[in-house]
Amino acid sequence: MKEYLSKWTIPRLLQLAVGLYFLRDYYLDGGRMVLVFGGVMMAQAVLNVGCFSSRGCSTSVTPAGKDAESITNEIEVEYEEL
Repeated sequence: MKEYLSKWTIPRLLQLAVGLYFLRDYYLDGGRMVLVFGGVMMAQAVLNVGCFSSRGCSTSVTPAGKDAESITNEIEVEYEEL
C-alpha cells in the first residue's frame, strides 16, 4: 500500500479532488452527467490512466528500435495531378 501511495503525483491528487468535487455536487444537486464525469475522473486517478497518468497523453512517435530519420526515408509518396 505504501508503494502504491508513493506513486501519487500532484496532478493525480488534483484529478482525484476534482472527481470528489463532482461526486459531491451530484449528491447535493443531482444530475447524471455530473455523476458520470466525477466517476470517470476518480476512476482515472485511482487506476492511473488518462492524461494525468505517469505516461501522459502522448504516444511514442517512432516504433521501438527505429529512429525518426529511417522511418521518414522508408515512406515514398506518389502524387497525381488532378
